[in-house]
Amino acid sequence: MNKLIELYCAICHHSEDSRIAEKMQHGSNNKSAQFTDVELMTAYLWGAQQGLLTRKSIYNFIRTYHLGEFQKLPSYQAFCRRLNRLAEAFAALAEVLFEQKLASSEPTHGYVLDSCPVMVSVGSRSNTAKTARNLCNLTRNPTKNLWYHGVKLHVFAQLRPHQLPIPCAVQISKASLCDLWAAKQIDLDCAPVTDGRLYADRAYIDAEWRSHLQTERNVALITPRKRKKYDVLVSEDAVSTRISALRQPIEVFFNWLQAKTHIQSAFARPFPAPVCSSTSSPPSLSPPSSCGSTIDFASWEGSLL
Repeated sequence: MNKLIELYCAICHHSEDSRIAEKMQHGSNNKSAQFTDVELMTAYLWGAQQGLLTRKSIYNFIRTYHLGEFQKLPSYQAFCRRLNRLAEAFAALAEVLFEQKLASSEPTHGYVLDSCPVMVSVGSRSNTAKTARNLCNLTRNPTKNLWYHGVKLHVFAQLRPHQLPIPCAVQISKASLCDLWAAKQIDLDCAPVTDGRLYADRAYIDAEWRSHLQTERNVALITPRKRKKYDVLVSEDAVSTRISALRQPIEVFFNWLQAKTHIQSAFARPFPAPVCSSTSSPPSLSPPSSCGSTIDFASWEGSLL
């Protein structure tokens, strides 16, 4: 009960931020609703923190065990409708949490960049999927060796020793969009990293972008070397192995995110709001408010401490 009250107080405090308050007013058609937006966000995030993966299960959990705290809980249809309208408020809340974590953490000047798939449908169903066609599309994931219909989650994050990295910018794009193009667009719109080293995989090798980051951001882009056709080495060289080790925290972050939200699984889609970036979202990558996913903020914040 104390943790639920702490979550409610934290959301009340963050809702005073102009960015969140604006999104709440924009997404609500009833300024004096009996069940407030803060209560709605608290109920939803509290259910998500308990490991519930769908809005239906979260609603039933709140109605069964916490109706005393949320006495004005609306119908399930109204609950879902209002959650969708508050999509941008969830994104603004994530933005505020990211900024607070970055401000309170010791700068390491080490950053990492990567992406992971968010699968809406897989296998034979991916060819005929109609969900969010204005955002999702069909592509092949070489790591998992399967075709899927969905989006990609792109993350710039600041490395921390022995802890999960802190996201500097998070954005989604169509699944088929090249990782390099998405990273360039995010960097162009919000410049999430400055003064340091950015570790990435071979997908981000680009001489022009490397030069741009060095001159404009004072960031050294460090990637494993791309093997040449005439390369006779059987195993990876020591430099590539070291870079892969430095990139491991972002893989741990994605595994943690998958364990908490099943975001890479087509059978579960727990969150209604779009993933946010640390600054205003670029138009070419920004999702509609009715589709996508957000992070489990309460659990995420606790895990980063």
